[in-house]
Amino acid sequence: MKELKGLALALGGVAVITAFIGLVRPWLDVPSLAVSYVLLVLWVGSVSGRVRAIVVALVAFLTYEFFFVPPYGTLLISAPKDVLDLLVLLAAAVLGGTLAAWLREARLTAQKAALTAETLYAVAVSALKAPEVGQSLEAVVSAAARIPGIESMTLFDERGEERLAGPDLPARDRERARWAVRKGQPLGMRLRDGEVDLFRTAGVESEHSFLPMGAGVIALHLSSHPISAADSRLLAALLALAALLLDRRKSELESDRMRELEASDRLKAAVLSSISHELKSPLASLRAGLSTLALPAAGLREDERAIVEGLDKQTDRLNRLVGDMLMMSRLESGLPLEKQPVSVAELVGSALHELQPVLTPFKVVLEIADDLPPIEADEAQMQLVIGNLLANAAEWTEPGGLIEVGAAFKEGSVRVWVQNQGDHIRPIDLDRVFDKFWSRRKRGSGLGLAISKRVLEAHGGTIRAENRRAGPRFTFTLPAVQMLTTT
Repeated sequence: MKELKGLALALGGVAVITAFIGLVRPWLDVPSLAVSYVLLVLWVGSVSGRVRAIVVALVAFLTYEFFFVPPYGTLLISAPKDVLDLLVLLAAAVLGGTLAAWLREARLTAQKAALTAETLYAVAVSALKAPEVGQSLEAVVSAAARIPGIESMTLFDERGEERLAGPDLPARDRERARWAVRKGQPLGMRLRDGEVDLFRTAGVESEHSFLPMGAGVIALHLSSHPISAADSRLLAALLALAALLLDRRKSELESDRMRELEASDRLKAAVLSSISHELKSPLASLRAGLSTLALPAAGLREDERAIVEGLDKQTDRLNRLVGDMLMMSRLESGLPLEKQPVSVAELVGSALHELQPVLTPFKVVLEIADDLPPIEADEAQMQLVIGNLLANAAEWTEPGGLIEVGAAFKEGSVRVWVQNQGDHIRPIDLDRVFDKFWSRRKRGSGLGLAISKRVLEAHGGTIRAENRRAGPRFTFTLPAVQMLTTT
């Protein structure tokens, strides 16, 4: 209806100009007045577009020829000069109207681009100024809902469960959103080359489309109104901005979670350190008392002495657990290192001597190279590492089994290994054995391997577990001390 009114108005202009020329033609040259039609066509082209300007130009040409070109009242032309004048008039009208229409389209395109840029700038500034991501997401949702053809926009989290911004959806559409997240496939729309491709179902006036974005899923409620190319670009920009804000929200959540975990770890380390310190003195007193009761002078019967000896062993186990927890808390808080050149053979010898009662039931074989260079390390901590590996080997080896300790030099590093004849470690546990309180242990505190790994990392070394044919092997590597040679 609006189009018909505009065309009728333009044709009315042709009639007015024709009547005006008819009134003044006795006093003025008629061909010069024909330019009035060109002015009308220019105005129509600048207001209504190219097609209507061409229609008005043709109507003006025929009207002028009918009323003002002899023979009057017909569409016949008697003089060749009149034919040329009419063709010039028609060409001027058509070209002028086309140019005016092109200028109009360029102006509208520039206005839409400016509006798009202004909208994006306002939304981006609002999103950046908002103290919370939720408010920024609401700003994007509100801007999208103002686009013709978009009823509403709703944003969900990365699982499609929690609604973050926009109106809620029916249960059926929420399930479709979750499906899009699980499959990683869009439903009803696609973002490509800076524009949004929307796929409407035939016969459906309004429906929801879904676009998973990694950190969330975007749901658009479409209306039956078509979306222009400019609005499509604006919508694509808003979707990209929504994706950035969803990534920002996810990053903030992960950052908050990491801070909570760090605070929890600090608290656990402080509690463990405090408990370890507080238990040291009571345990020392308890062991002293149990040792006194085990002496013959205490006058205990044989069965009573066996009970005391059992209690003393359990106290010793508890004392090792407390010591390991105290060492772990010190390592996690940054235990200082006193590095110096240390002989690996001496470290192994000291560890074997200290653990002699534990290793007596096993056959221990040494394979340490004679030309092994020293390593730069904290002697006490590295002796603790080797002792933990030996104790771990004794824990998993049956009495009478073989425990192999070896060391070799290769490519500037010293490699030390401890192998036992126990059962193979499950592949999934080869890395987890170095976790604190590993759950598959038979005895011990479950901290020995974890302590060893942290000590080696503090020294710039590495440790790994692997399954060999004879049994599990634990190998650690440390840089060797560069020895100066003289000639």
